[in-house]
Amino acid sequence: MFASIKSSLGWGEAPAPAPAPSPVTILGVRIPADGTPAHLLTLTTTNDCGLLTFLHRVPDTRRYWPGKESWAYRDLNRLDCQCDENVARSRHLQQKEHSDQEADMRQNSGSEEEQMNVRQRKRQLFLEQQHHLLPQRYSSCIGAYYVFYSFDLDHLPLNTFVPHWIGKVGDRTQQQYWGDVFVVKMGPQEHGPYGWATYEDITPEFLKLLVAGPLKSWREDVGFRGLW
Repeated sequence: MFASIKSSLGWGEAPAPAPAPSPVTILGVRIPADGTPAHLLTLTTTNDCGLLTFLHRVPDTRRYWPGKESWAYRDLNRLDCQCDENVARSRHLQQKEHSDQEADMRQNSGSEEEQMNVRQRKRQLFLEQQHHLLPQRYSSCIGAYYVFYSFDLDHLPLNTFVPHWIGKVGDRTQQQYWGDVFVVKMGPQEHGPYGWATYEDITPEFLKLLVAGPLKSWREDVGFRGLW
């Protein structure tokens, strides 16, 4: 009876909060700081994202970065790898359109956290994302990647073994990394129903690409707006 009265008054029930992201285990790449070869390894995600909240879950690399500071002082770069330059540019324009739509939607109705997530995602797509044109033999490596790294220079050694094409970010000449560096691949649908990051396994061919490098690299500037 009371439920029907509330319904007639338009009160309704408060929406249930979204569940916490469940952990997933994926194959990623580790680039060790000690000079041993880069290799595939299994990584399980954690919800302890720190400042990278727009992903909601990130690979847990704490065992390779000893100390609280090394885990707290972390960031990421974004790579987009394609075998066709026209596809790369078209994909980036689609990303911009989707990002603008999301910004419009969140600007008026989203929470502060949601708006911050939009800003972080736009930063990666339009300020930090580096595009790489791959030879056709590396077509299995097509997709978007995140390079996770720590900038805890007080406790971790400088990693001089990250390939130059991975380390180049935006208009800067070269990003510096401390400690082991990790690369993970995003799933085709990068964010699931609740906005959680989706990942997929990196193929072994990516290890060869690390050494060979792309045919061409560039930063695509299609402009962006809102929420900055």
